[in-house]
Amino acid sequence: MGKKRKNHRAIIKKIARTRMIYLLQKAHEIFPKNKELSNRYIYLARRYAQRAKVEIPLKWRRRICNKCKKFLYPGMNCRIRLHSHKGKGSHVSLTCFECNHTTRYFIKIKREKKELFN
Repeated sequence: MGKKRKNHRAIIKKIARTRMIYLLQKAHEIFPKNKELSNRYIYLARRYAQRAKVEIPLKWRRRICNKCKKFLYPGMNCRIRLHSHKGKGSHVSLTCFECNHTTRYFIKIKREKKELFN
């Protein structure tokens, strides 16, 4: 009985993940034509993720505002800026025009390992 339940949860997660990704893609396609419908798709996709305890992929998670939870479409309802600082570290700042919230994504620079014996 335990095995059957485990498989059932895996199937639910797989279905939720495919539906969520489909809704996120549709939200991206339809945003220039209908913003309200696009935001509804984002709402439904987030609900699928929450109910099935599935993580939204990073690619799409960064396209959703952390404050107002609306879809971010660069150039239409959000602004993307690159900032480079030597001491603080470089980052990408994303500003939502709906709620004026700014999110920063820091960029990690991969440095080459120094060889001890040249």
